Parts: sequence; C-alpha cells; structure tokens
Amino acid sequence: MEPWWHAQAGNPNSPHRHGQYAGAAVEAARSSVAALVGASPSEIYFTSGATEANNLAIIGTALAAVARGEHRRGIVVSQIEHKSVLNAAYALEREGFSVTELPVAADGVIDLERAVAAISEDTLLVSVMAANNEIGAVQPLTDITGIARAHGALVHVDAAQIVGKLPFDAADFDLVSLSSHKMYGPMGIGALYVSGAAPYRPRSLFYGGDQEGGLRPGTLPTPLIVGFGAAARIAEARLNADGRHSAALAARFEEELRGRQVRFVRHGAETSRLPGSISIAFEGVDANELIAAVSAEVSISEGSACQNGQITPSHVLQAIGLSDSLLTSTVRLYFGRYNTDAEAALAAGAIATAAAKLRSRTGDSLQ
Repeated sequence: MEPWWHAQAGNPNSPHRHGQYAGAAVEAARSSVAALVGASPSEIYFTSGATEANNLAIIGTALAAVARGEHRRGIVVSQIEHKSVLNAAYALEREGFSVTELPVAADGVIDLERAVAAISEDTLLVSVMAANNEIGAVQPLTDITGIARAHGALVHVDAAQIVGKLPFDAADFDLVSLSSHKMYGPMGIGALYVSGAAPYRPRSLFYGGDQEGGLRPGTLPTPLIVGFGAAARIAEARLNADGRHSAALAARFEEELRGRQVRFVRHGAETSRLPGSISIAFEGVDANELIAAVSAEVSISEGSACQNGQITPSHVLQAIGLSDSLLTSTVRLYFGRYNTDAEAALAAGAIATAAAKLRSRTGDSLQ
C-alpha cells in the first residue's frame, strides 16, 4: 500500500502515466477480490465499506425496480441483520415498500418455515447476512435462496463477516456486500458484487462521475484498494488454515474458562457458527464493568461495536431470546489469524479473574 500514497500516487481514472499505473493496480486488486468469492472482476464495484455496499444493494435495487415499473414492493430481512441493512430497508417504507423481519431461533439461525410464509410474489428483495457480526451464527443461505428464487425475488447477502474466513461463492446470489477490514485488510474500503445475470442493476445513490461503471462515483482510493486486493489474496491462500486456527483458539479459551471453574453461557449453535467468534455471557457480571476491568490486557466488547455508547441492548441478543440478566452480562470477542494459543489462555485468565472479583463484590459465587 505504501508506494501508492506517495511515490506512485495517481488518479486511476486519469490517462497519464501515474494514472495508468494506479488503474492497473486497481484492476489487479479487483481481480483478487473477485477470485476470492468466485466472481468475475466486472461484477465487483468498490465502495467505502460494507455499510455503503448494503445501502447500495437495498436502496439502489429498489430505485432501479421502481424505475423499471416493477410492481413488487416487499423487502424481507432477518431480525439480526446489521443496522446498515435494517435501517436501509426501513428507509424504503417512505417510498411505499413494506419490510418483513424473519425471526431466528435461540441459536441465531433463521426459521425457514417463517421464511416460506414471509416470501411471496410481492417480494422484491431478500437480504440476509451470511454470518452474524455479534454471535457468529451462519445462515442456511442455500435454503433461503431457493425459497426466494421460487418467487422470483432477488437475493442480497451481507457477507462482510464470512468472506475470508469460510468458503463463499458469490455467484449463488444477486448482490453481495464485502468488507476489507473483516479479512485483515485496510479500513475504509469494501465492495459490492452485482451478478451479471441479475435482472436489476442498482441505481447509484450519489451524483458525480462515471467511476465504477457509474454505480459508485468518486475518485478511487488506490492505496486502500491495493490493500484490499492483497488481503483477498492472502485470505484465499490461508482460508482453511485460518478457519482451523480460529476454531482451535476459541476452544482453548473455553477450556481455560472451564478449568478455572468459571460459569458462562456461550451463545449460538456449535455447528453453525463462525470459527473464532465468541458471544458469551457471565451471568451476574455487568458486561461494561467486565470490559473495563480487562481492557489493559484483552479487547472485548458489548454487543455490536457499531452500537457502543447506546443504552438499549443489542437487537441481536434480544432476537435470540436472552433474559435480561444474560443481556446485560454478554460480551463478545474474536480469535483470528494473528492470535496465539498463549493469548487465548491469557484472555481466559484475565476474564476469569475479573469475573470472580465482580461477582464477589455482589455476593455471587464463582463456583
């Protein structure tokens, strides 16, 4: 990335020499991102991140449908979608669209029977995340897509959490949102996959030049895109190894907690959860106090990072039916590529010690 900030800086849409170099670097990165998700480079459009990609996929598709005279006005999402999906969907209600939320089971997986009942001939778009950002629940995308296709609905997948961590084929869907920093790339860059076979191409939400085929105007950030491409190439090469590594560290973390006789509840089903993703409740311990107590050693958070500072509990944790005591005692953490076995043990030790102190302060027992 570094040379593209200074020595090789150039607008990739400019015809001069530096612009041509930058343009070639952007296209190489586009090919790398496409290869990771089984897409054609022409189907990848760079955005500022998955939030923008989600908005472009949902609102842009709705605008395109209206312009084409489409009668469908139904948008179907799950209850545990990222706020950028939920808020984009509900913004369309002002334009005459209706939004239906699919409930999830206690493990965070969508209820397919409810999906069958909710998706109809009036459904324009079904938007479901591949893996949840808080509890790591992996959704049955093949089943959901089959239901949507049977009614002629388009399918959008927010794949920010899963791509680079588990195998994923974008060609199965119409629209897919991607995030660079979720696969160890730079922040501030993402992409939207738009299938070449999709009946609607989203309309741009911005006015400007013709960059990214007119879908997303604005000068492309070459250094960030180059970094995204590099992250995609590394992720493709390390996909299976990273998955095994992350799962092993999460298992070690739980093993260490049990060895210290720490009482906890881990959310989500073992067989349908993102490797390394942990959403865990230490009942009787206030989550915010626990976060503060271990912050010098371990980085953990309460609910979604996008909601920090809000008093309202996580909509994801509410959707899976947690009690009030579990809602207020849940934290999340993730073990990834650059974490070690020693760090998993350290995290468990720090959390166990802090939880014991906090529980003893309230008179609760660790045993």
